[in-house]
Amino acid sequence: MRLLVLSDSFPPSNLGGAGEVAELLSRRLAEAGHEVLVLAATARRREAGPAHWGRLPVHRVWAPALPPLRLHLSLLHPLAAVQVRRLALRFRPDVVQAHNVHERLSFGALPAARPGGVPLVLTAHDYLLFCLTKFLCSQGDAGFRALPQACPHCRHIRRVPGRNAAVRQIVHRHVATMACISRAQRRAMEVNGFAGIPLEVIYNGIDPTPCASTAGERHDFRARYGLDGRPVVLFGGRISGAKGGDQLIRAVACARRRVDLQLVILGDRPAYSVHARRLADAVGFPQDALHAPGWLDGESLRRAFGAADVCATPSVYPDPFNLMNLRAMAHRLPVVGTCYGATPEIVVHGETGYIADPWQPQVFGDRLADLLLDRQRAGRMGEAGRRRVEGLFTLDRQTAVYEQLFRRLIAAPPGLPPVAPAGA
Repeated sequence: MRLLVLSDSFPPSNLGGAGEVAELLSRRLAEAGHEVLVLAATARRREAGPAHWGRLPVHRVWAPALPPLRLHLSLLHPLAAVQVRRLALRFRPDVVQAHNVHERLSFGALPAARPGGVPLVLTAHDYLLFCLTKFLCSQGDAGFRALPQACPHCRHIRRVPGRNAAVRQIVHRHVATMACISRAQRRAMEVNGFAGIPLEVIYNGIDPTPCASTAGERHDFRARYGLDGRPVVLFGGRISGAKGGDQLIRAVACARRRVDLQLVILGDRPAYSVHARRLADAVGFPQDALHAPGWLDGESLRRAFGAADVCATPSVYPDPFNLMNLRAMAHRLPVVGTCYGATPEIVVHGETGYIADPWQPQVFGDRLADLLLDRQRAGRMGEAGRRRVEGLFTLDRQTAVYEQLFRRLIAAPPGLPPVAPAGA
């Protein structure tokens, strides 16, 4: 199978989970024997052209950023679309998979990538097909109905009248199947104009094999970043207000009335660390218990999970899928996660951790304290989380489901939807 992959971001220039998922899945499909070519975007002309990421061929498409026209170019970036079409004609794929393309490659890359009308799968990693923010106007899960014209966070969408209608038209015309990364996201797509195309839930996956740390590595990480012997709550990702960092600081301040703990914030926004320390002062959480080592990956990230006692994922918006949940569970960490979005599909309340409302800091904090004070319960939940990842959220399972979908699409007669698998 010849697979063409589109992704705005891709390692090493990766700005979020979508690029990471694109890399993991593309690499595993290539390892399975498929011929894979990745088209990623770059704003730097000197980075454009063919290269390799490991053994994976990656062609970086030059898509210069023009801030005043950013929203218009997200619909159609003519320069990017021309390059995508030329490369697609040369590669002649059997099927196309698009990840996030709404920043640089643009939605115009979708028709450009399918010469001869080859089937295209769009993996939706967020809500940007119909919302230009984190879908904050949903107020959690309430109805999932986006109201961009009335939402104070989306006022700038008025600069491109008809933007959402244009996106829907492109998707309905060129996408054979949309892969949603959770049931919560599929519901949001259904009620915001995408119910007319096949929507399949395909969960993200990770390789749980390397998710283990020794006692020595735990000690080394703590020593390196100034952590002492107190239990550690771990929070991280692409830090933003929507991820619930402020609510977590209030929650750990409540939890500290029962247990003396430390909070470790992993993320790529130094300005947030400054804000977090000010908020910690305001709510009475001690500065020596707040640690912000910045963005970690690879071995350092693995050791961070090994050094923690519980992971918190307190998103205050309907996060469509938070990879922190999977990483924590694979490292045998119990999770206290948000009640919004897809986290309740990943974390089983009372079995692999707890689900709580981050807007209720006392309740969220009590759940953290419960786990830190009862190490046996935390250990049982951590083991259950590891088993759940191994059963439902592995990269091998994700890859196999996509392979089946691609084969169904390739085999389907032109103009007809693919036959859905039994039980889908």
